Amino acid sequence: MLQSEGAPHRAAQLARQLGGELDGPDMPVAGLAGIGPAAAGAAVVAFDANSARRAAAYSPALIVVPFGLARDPEFSGALIRVAEPRTALAELTRIFDSRPLPASGVHPTASIAVDAHLGEDVKIAAGAVIGSGASIGDGTVVGAGSIVGEGARIGENCRLHPRVTILDATVIGDRVIIQSGAVLGSDGFGYAPSPSGARKIHHLGRVLIGDDVEIGANTAIDRGTIGDTTIGARTKIDNLCQVGHNVTIGEDCLIAGQCGIAGSTRIGDRVTLGGAVGIGDHLEIGDGATLGGGAGVTKSVPAGETWMGYPAKPYRRFVRESFLIGRLERIWKFVRANERAAGAEAEKHP
Repeated sequence: MLQSEGAPHRAAQLARQLGGELDGPDMPVAGLAGIGPAAAGAAVVAFDANSARRAAAYSPALIVVPFGLARDPEFSGALIRVAEPRTALAELTRIFDSRPLPASGVHPTASIAVDAHLGEDVKIAAGAVIGSGASIGDGTVVGAGSIVGEGARIGENCRLHPRVTILDATVIGDRVIIQSGAVLGSDGFGYAPSPSGARKIHHLGRVLIGDDVEIGANTAIDRGTIGDTTIGARTKIDNLCQVGHNVTIGEDCLIAGQCGIAGSTRIGDRVTLGGAVGIGDHLEIGDGATLGGGAGVTKSVPAGETWMGYPAKPYRRFVRESFLIGRLERIWKFVRANERAAGAEAEKHP
């Protein structure tokens, strides 16, 4: 169960913070829990009548439910009805997130270049390195062992978890969260053939990250070759993703784990990539497109379409072909039986 520091929250207070309607007593709420034994005395989020009924059996202090859901007559605790339970869950996790931040100020083992600029209330944890000419905005946290390269710029109220690497000249907006092990600004995979083997193409561009972006653990975002690699505002990238050089990703995209996006591909706004999607280079993924998990994208995807499979194709075509493939053995047996019957008939009437 997640518990916030300080005095317990009360149901009426949480209802105001969630923009919901309180039904029942203004009870103290000890924390946030999932549906199970730990829910006793805590808040639970239920997405439908069935999950609300299961939650009530564990005696939570509070159940958050969608508007229009009736109260279980056997539940004596508080209900908060909200428009979007998942949005309420996001706010409750923020309220009850009591994970400690690094201590205020600069840890004595951190290394800060003399010409680096630190804003107000910046927190630099043990072993972090801030390079020459780097700039870090007000309220930003740099975790233990993280590196901010020369000339890099990080906005306000960002959170770099331990062991994040921000390489030279990378630019990061405000309120960006970067999980442990992520590397931003590494060289892209670019080589020129020569008689002596592959010759390295030096990558001179930058990585530009918009406001309110989140980047998952062990994700790598390569700098541009000559231009920039850009990630639009509010885009969320999961763990273990690879974003190649000169890629452009729009705003409000959701990119699940283990996706790979090859160089110079352009992804529009509000695009969703399922897990382990691979996208070839120099392609266009239109605004609002969705790529199902495991899709291998070898050509551009129009705006608003859903594609799946390898090679990726429109959803309806993918489903139809998958259905037909599942019937191939039955079709083959039918054809073979007809061939045998035709052969037998031919023997009777040569």
